[in-house]
Amino acid sequence: MKFKDFKVGQEFAVTTTLTESDFHNYISFARTRNILHENPEIAKREGITGILLPGRSIIARAEGEMTRLSEFEDCIMLLYGMDGDPNWQGRQTRYLGEVCAGEELYIRYIVSDKKEERGYGILAVDFEISRSRDGKLVAVSRRNLYRIKQTS
Repeated sequence: MKFKDFKVGQEFAVTTTLTESDFHNYISFARTRNILHENPEIAKREGITGILLPGRSIIARAEGEMTRLSEFEDCIMLLYGMDGDPNWQGRQTRYLGEVCAGEELYIRYIVSDKKEERGYGILAVDFEISRSRDGKLVAVSRRNLYRIKQTS
């Protein structure tokens, strides 16, 4: 699709699964430290029965899956920023539930705003991520901004 074809309120969806290998690759790259990721015994004592995925790894996968949707395949675009939700005092992302490696996720994308700026289009996209097995909303990320080159 071209920028002009996107509409505020338009929705897209996809399912994905982050594997144990994805977890290890993310941790190796990001170099984040968290005792719940590093020590399965402590995680188990805290009620976590699998390999707990970092929230940012889930958001990163959500963005990656969005860029692979057919609607975005011809777009020349890059992440422009994250404005956050004015109703959340500018905060952008909330993690609402745990996700473990191997769990299928349902990701819904909603175009929440659209504007033109110096030959480019700015598209705001909200992510709503749920576990497929029980439908529980596990992450919400508002106003992820993408700068898209406008072509004829």
